[in-house]
This record gives sequence, C-alpha cells and structure tokens, in this order.
Amino acid sequence: MSEILIPLHLGRIGKDAHTNETPSAQFFYQGFFASMTLLLSDYGNYVNRGWIETLNDLDISSIFQRAESDRLYDTEGNTWYDFIGHYGATLFGHYYPPLCNALQSALSTQPPIGTPLGISERAPLLALNLFDKLALRGEWNNWTLTTGAEAVEGALKIAVTVTKRHRILARSQSFHGLSALTLQLNDEASWYKGYETLVDNNRVDFFHDINEAVNLVATNDYAGVIIEPIQAIAGGRRVTAHEAAMLCQACDDNDTLLIVDEIFTGMGRCGHYSAMQALDWVIQPDIILLSKTLTGGLLPSSQLVVRKDYFDIFTTRPGCARLIASTFSGNSLDHIVALESIVQLSQALDDDILRVRQYEFARSLNNLVHQYPELIQQIDSLGSLHFLHFISPEFAWDIWKYLHNNRILTLLCTHSPNTLKLICPINQATEAQLAICNAINYLCDEAQYAS
Repeated sequence: MSEILIPLHLGRIGKDAHTNETPSAQFFYQGFFASMTLLLSDYGNYVNRGWIETLNDLDISSIFQRAESDRLYDTEGNTWYDFIGHYGATLFGHYYPPLCNALQSALSTQPPIGTPLGISERAPLLALNLFDKLALRGEWNNWTLTTGAEAVEGALKIAVTVTKRHRILARSQSFHGLSALTLQLNDEASWYKGYETLVDNNRVDFFHDINEAVNLVATNDYAGVIIEPIQAIAGGRRVTAHEAAMLCQACDDNDTLLIVDEIFTGMGRCGHYSAMQALDWVIQPDIILLSKTLTGGLLPSSQLVVRKDYFDIFTTRPGCARLIASTFSGNSLDHIVALESIVQLSQALDDDILRVRQYEFARSLNNLVHQYPELIQQIDSLGSLHFLHFISPEFAWDIWKYLHNNRILTLLCTHSPNTLKLICPINQATEAQLAICNAINYLCDEAQYAS
C-alpha cells in the first residue's frame, strides 16, 4: 500500500520545516541536516551500528530532543504524539510535574542513594502502601530492586529455594526480560539468537492455556508458575478471574509458588492498582512483580512483593539477607518518587473526568471496528492500555508505518504481529486521541476504497 499523508483538514501533526523557506532558512536547514547526518553516523560508529541499520531499514531517522506529557519533540521542531510511553513507564506522561518536584525536593535534602550497611527509612512506608493498594491479606514483604528482570530473577530464586524443586512453568509467548535467566522463560528462540548456549530452557516448560498449566502443576515437578495477567507482547491475551482461581488452586494443592508478573500492567496501567484487580481476580498469588510506572520513567525501579514466610525462608539463611540485590536497589530516591506516584495514582483513579476520557477513547476505538469490520477484528481496552487487532500483519504494518509517517508513535506486538498496542498516559490529552482515531479512520477509508 502506498504512503498516504493525512489531508490538512485532518490535522497533519507538527510543522512543515520546508514551507516558504527564505535563502537564509535554506542555509540553516542545509547545515542542520548535515549536523543530523553526522550525529547518526557517530551513533552508528561509536554506539550501536545495528540499531542505525535497523532504523534505516524502517526509513526512520528521527532524533528526539525533548519530551513533555504525551508529546515528543524532534530536532526538526516537529511534535509527535507518544503512544509508547517509554514502554509503559511514563504512566502520567513525560516529566509529570508532581513526580519531578518530588525528585527535585529529594535531591535537595541529599539522602543517601544507597544504604550498603544500613536501611532506607522510607522502605517500610512504601511496602505498606503497596500492600494496601493491592488489597493484600496476610503478611508480606516488599524488596525494592532496579529492573523488572531483577525482580523476575529474584522470584525464581525464592521459588526454587522454598520448594527445593528445580523446574519452572511459564506461559508461551510471554516476555519477562532479556537477561540470561529471564530469557529461559521465553519460548521464542529469536530473542536469544546467537547465544543459545547461555539460555538453558531444559528447566522451563511452557503451557498455552490454563487447563494445560493445571495439569502440569499436578505433577509436583515445579517450583513456581510465572504468568502475566495480560500478555502485552502477545496481543493482550488475558487470564480471566476463573482461570486465575483454577491455577491458584492447583498451585496451592501442589506446593508450587504462583508468581504474577505485573511489571508492565501493574500500578495504574489497567485502570486499577493491578491488572489482577482490573480483571476481578479474587485470589492472591505468592509473589507479585511490579516495575515501570512507580517512578514515572525518571528512575529505574522494580518491586518484589513476596509472602512473608517465603521471603523469610530465603533471606534468613546465613549470609543471604541481601542476596537478591544490585548496586542501586533499595535506594532512597526510588522510594520517595514511588510514594508520590502512589499519591498521584490514587487521585487519578478517583478522577471522574479522566475515567470518562479513557472510556470515550476506548469507545472511539471500538467504533472503528463497527465502521471497518473487514479490516479491524476487535479492540481490547483496559484502562489506558489498548490492543487493536487487524485482519493481517501486513495491514497492521501499514497502519503502524502510516501513523509513524504522521508522527504518531505506536508499537506492534512481537508475538502477535497483526496487533497494534497503544500505551497511553493515564491523563492523555483528547487531542492525541482524536489524532490517532482520525489517522486510522483515514487509512481504513483508503484501504476500503481501494478494494
């Protein structure tokens, strides 16, 4: 399908830097593009040539200089609408003022970044806030780490230590990180092409549906089952409340730890404090993994929420109290920003205006299904997360490329290539929502007309 630009009455995004140029402007832009070309060349030579080649293959060369709210701004002065949100980290958009203020205020007091032979004073307060918002019953511990992959690895280590078993059960088409250990939880070999010897999948089995998982857990072979309530990279496949109850019961009956990976979906992304709550789960897992949204993209951070008895088994062994850690895990700045993020999230979830705006956007997307049933199969929305399922990977690619050409940033789902994923700020402007709906509507109109 040939490239079609949005007509002016549909609001082509940003400025056209090449309209009505004066001789001096022409000179400026010649120098500017020479500078940009040099930067791209230097990036390829000194940072990552493979990434530059990938961008060239995609005919993408934008260099982003600034971000604010749901917008990115490139070196040409263009404004882009951001539906990627730093892969889910910027729940409130880029540089959300209350979080920036919390970080700046914290820096002014010069708290210790790390406490190698001490404790972080705000860690208990953050833990209690998380337990409250997640509505957890019983006794729990929370351990702050740096990345989602660290949290996943920590959960696996605890499961193996507690159960004395050595096998893990994971769902097919999942994504839990790119470290050597977390890659073992990925059944798509392309993620570790070239270094397969570092990824030992012999200790991990995969299941497709929950009934299969229940039957496998009954063999008593598994230390833990790890699952995402919503598989974002697999097109938004969900675990229903009934399926969660079945799996939890099987784990309880067979002394297998149930690990729920909410690194992408947790803390506001799905319109609740967790996707589990948004999907009406009534069960509680043994370990919950959180990351991304709690620090607003300003700092790397993750949370390992574990039932107290299991965490104690791991950490009270001699010499093992901090065995799950890294240089910057548990730092004070993370805790300060995360606590402010919870305050802001609580207010946002109670904000009727934001709730209506999210509902109206989801309804607008679903109207596209009714308009173009032969092109769009369905729309799955939950909170500020949306999955658009098109008739084919080829048409989804055309949509993605067309949106990008019109300065709207989105993602295709790697394990479901006919699906476009929109990761929106919880407070996204209506202008951005109208822009993407108009763009998709326009291209679908053209495709329908061409057929």
